[in-house]
Amino acid sequence: MSRLLWELRRAQWRLGIFGVLAVLLFGASAVIALVQMLPLRADIAAREADLDARAATLKQPPPPSPDEAVAPVSAEQRYFIFLHSLHAIAAKNDIALPQITYQSAAQDKDSPLKRYVVETNFTSTYMQFRVFISELRTMPGLRCERLAISRPNIGTTQLEVRLQCSFLVEASK
Repeated sequence: MSRLLWELRRAQWRLGIFGVLAVLLFGASAVIALVQMLPLRADIAAREADLDARAATLKQPPPPSPDEAVAPVSAEQRYFIFLHSLHAIAAKNDIALPQITYQSAAQDKDSPLKRYVVETNFTSTYMQFRVFISELRTMPGLRCERLAISRPNIGTTQLEVRLQCSFLVEASK
C-alpha cells in the first residue's frame, strides 16, 4: 500500500496541478457517460423497436401495377392504382414529373369502359425515356395517344417530352 501511495505522490508531482485536474475531469466525464449515455442508448433502442413494430402494422401502399389489385374494385380505385404505378415507374427511372394533368374523359352511354386522360411534361435522357416508355407499355389498359419529343439544344442529351396517355377501365354498373 505504501508503494501505491508513493507512486500517486510521484504522479502528482510529475503532472502538476493542471495534470491532476485533467485526470479528474476525464474521470468525471467517464462517469457521466456511463450514468447518462448507456440508459439513453437503451431507451433509443426500445423506441426504435416500438416504432418499427408500429410501422409494420400500418397499411401498405397500393400495388405497383393496376393488374395486381387483389379484389374487384371500382374504376376510380383502379385509376388511382394506375396513377401510383405511373409515378412509381417514373421515380424508378429517375424521371421527375413536375407538371401532370389528370382528367376523366366523356363516356358513351352504351360503353362499359371508362376513359381517363393523363398529360405530362418532363425532361429525361434518351435512355431513361426508352425504359420509361417500355415499362409503361406493359401496363394493362394504358394507351399512349400523343407523344412529342424535342431537344432544345443539340449539344445536350436532355429531351423535353410531352406525353398524353389514356387509361381504359371497365366501369362498374
